[in-house]
Amino acid sequence: YNDANIFWNVFIFDSINDVFLFSLKNLTFFTQDFRISPLATVEQLITTHDEHYVQRYLNGKMTELENRNIGFPWSLQHVNRTLSSVGGTVAAALSAWEKYCKRHELIQKKKHNRQGSFEDTTHLCWSAHVAGGTHHAFKDYGEGFCIFSDIAVAANVLLQKYPAPALIQQSNNHTQKNQLST
Repeated sequence: YNDANIFWNVFIFDSINDVFLFSLKNLTFFTQDFRISPLATVEQLITTHDEHYVQRYLNGKMTELENRNIGFPWSLQHVNRTLSSVGGTVAAALSAWEKYCKRHELIQKKKHNRQGSFEDTTHLCWSAHVAGGTHHAFKDYGEGFCIFSDIAVAANVLLQKYPAPALIQQSNNHTQKNQLST
């Protein structure tokens, strides 16, 4: 995943209660910090998806019809790619949230101590993931080349770890809404 780059899904923490997810087509400047995507864990996946479905996919127990509906034949390499895709989106979301919390705390301290002038830049905490955007997956089946919904998993992992209410909005060119996170 990437802490700040122009790719598919971007988590932006605009206030303590709102998260906006959008495409950065028009952003003209950025810094970048590339990282290797971690593999999503079963624990993370089942925050959103049915455990039986997750296990059947991971162990190659999907039917031919299910694999055709997803659009990919099952392979161990594809399992690893799928776990990396979801894990990277989760890591990007957690990274943005943790940066937001640190920046928010620092700004609050400066405000409290009246330490000179400063710009409130909490809204600039964001992360992106190159392989994210698998929003056609449902709780117990995949479709449209999506096995798991990385955006919904990331949202649920965030809510589990940091139980503050959050709103996640996705803006892209697809018309199908993410059935798991809306």
